[in-house]
Amino acid sequence: MLQVAQNYRTGSVDVYDVPAPALRPGGVLVRARASLISSGTERGKVELARKSLLGKARERPDAIRQVLDSVRRQGIAATYRRILTRLDRLTPIGYSAAGEVIGVGAGVAALRVGDRVAVGGGGYANPRPWLLFLCTHCGLQAWVSVTQLA
Repeated sequence: MLQVAQNYRTGSVDVYDVPAPALRPGGVLVRARASLISSGTERGKVELARKSLLGKARERPDAIRQVLDSVRRQGIAATYRRILTRLDRLTPIGYSAAGEVIGVGAGVAALRVGDRVAVGGGGYANPRPWLLFLCTHCGLQAWVSVTQLA
């Protein structure tokens, strides 16, 4: 399946072929019909990712505190390796979508296959053909179109 994601080390945003998510207990699998990428939030992420390591650190004083704590606990070498590993991870872009439920995990009673839903939340609603999200409260009125939901 295709997904828009960012390489945090370089700041580049591309479309990647990634595995479809697996249905899990408490989750709902959704076939996306429409998805959005926020020009404000996502632009900020892209701009931050394009900065040097020092520039990223200046923008995120909270991350500096975490790094210093990690150095104290794990040492410089282990902390440096952890930072590089994080920078090399692809970061999905976007956090809202709308579509049709195609799978319902154990413990989810509010939704059924075929229901139309709006999905939100980074890490779950990133633009891609299939989405997995954890159900807290969901369900929509039948007269709302999928493109209006996104």
